[in-house]
Amino acid sequence: MLLLHVSDTHLGATRPGKLREREMDFYEAFNEVVDIAIRERVDAVIHAGDFFDEPRPTPQAYLFAYRALKKLREHGVELLVVAGQHDQPKTSQLPPLRVLGEMGLLRLLAQEKPETHTIRLRSGELGVTAIPYISPAVIGEHLKTTRPPDSARRVLLGHLLLRELNIPSAHASLAELGADKYSYVALGDYHLKYETRYAGVPVVYPGSTEALSVLEVSEERYVALVDLSGGEAAVSWVKLSAPRKWVVLEVRGFTDLLVEVGRAKLEKYAKPPILHVVLKTRLSELEARRVREYINKLVSERRVLLGRVEVEESEEPGVARRVLEEVTRREEAPTLDHVVHSVLGDAELAELVLAILKSCESREEVRLLVNKLVESERLLEKVRRLVSAK
Repeated sequence: MLLLHVSDTHLGATRPGKLREREMDFYEAFNEVVDIAIRERVDAVIHAGDFFDEPRPTPQAYLFAYRALKKLREHGVELLVVAGQHDQPKTSQLPPLRVLGEMGLLRLLAQEKPETHTIRLRSGELGVTAIPYISPAVIGEHLKTTRPPDSARRVLLGHLLLRELNIPSAHASLAELGADKYSYVALGDYHLKYETRYAGVPVVYPGSTEALSVLEVSEERYVALVDLSGGEAAVSWVKLSAPRKWVVLEVRGFTDLLVEVGRAKLEKYAKPPILHVVLKTRLSELEARRVREYINKLVSERRVLLGRVEVEESEEPGVARRVLEEVTRREEAPTLDHVVHSVLGDAELAELVLAILKSCESREEVRLLVNKLVESERLLEKVRRLVSAK
């Protein structure tokens, strides 16, 4: 049995820059995934969430998804998917993945809570424990009743962040997931390629098919080919050629920028790359204007798709900060996560409030979250201090 593991395709995304070209980048990357699945004659594509970029996809995103999934279906390839947070409406609106499921284009294995399935594929039976995005504050309650399928081949398919990644907002550890009870653990939500083992079981994040921010930039993007034919899962990586490259340069001024752009050899890229410049020093008015005009010239000449400038956090507000504002004027607005963290100033409280806000379609999850707050004297004391300070 052969599976293709992919995640975080974010169809319909236009980041960064809200550009039509960026939207097409995500479609082209997914088309390559479809072609790989057909070429490798896989039994199924297992998608670990964030299929779409928004829970209310545009008509263009729906039309592209329809055509791509129809092609998969015509070649006898199943698409098995769990919902990521970007696939989950915040109201009673019909989930977009359910729409595609009703059309017979995919199998939505889990939308709001973990589910266990036994699925008949071309090469035999596959057991899947499917875990959609669930708030980190309440996922533990759900995992207590989650059991592996009764099948020889078992896959845990989830959209979550492992504690082993050592990043904020982690959902669960591999031990809490019972990863050792599966043949393969297929995960999404972490946008970089990551592979480890737990009790001999491969645990994999293939990463997003396109980088959505400079924090996700890596040399290559991949999908994972998973062979379950033997006693143990065998994983091989397939490099994607469609994703657009990013060029990240650290410079101290205009002359330095010219030198680094020359070294980058922008003409070698199949698509004009995204240029991200990190300013290491404060600039004069003249220097700032020269940097801004040069980056705009690279964009107008189509040598780069988009020019962005970042000022190191140690820089004081000044001329360099204005360069950042002018060059990146088309960037998206601050996210809800950023606003809540900024207002509250406490990571733990911010995560709890965000979990409540993002779970408003589920009364049970809201109840669990509120109970967690009122039953914790430590969290209540944080709230009291915050109210007093305000």
